[in-house]
Amino acid sequence: MSEGTFLIDCPCCKARIEVDRKTGKVLKHWDKPQVKPGGDLMQEAMKKMQEDKARLDSYFSNAGKSMEEKKKELEEKFQKEKKRIEESGDTSRPDSPFDLD
Repeated sequence: MSEGTFLIDCPCCKARIEVDRKTGKVLKHWDKPQVKPGGDLMQEAMKKMQEDKARLDSYFSNAGKSMEEKKKELEEKFQKEKKRIEESGDTSRPDSPFDLD
């Protein structure tokens, strides 16, 4: 909604209308929200929030497990490479990138 418009809720059909202040022309029209008969809007909203929370919780818990698995895999690769270097007997240090100039 901009400064030059205002919103009106129709008392008859419950639709929402955006009207231009100067000209009085209808800029936008929203239909009446569909409500299930006998449905409790608060209960449905709470149920949807709980489903969203459960979905996000499972996503984050799976992300944590994935990170732990990746960390374990990298640690194993590091230990294998460390063992390979110790077995080869190479005790020299690798060249420093600063010494290459």
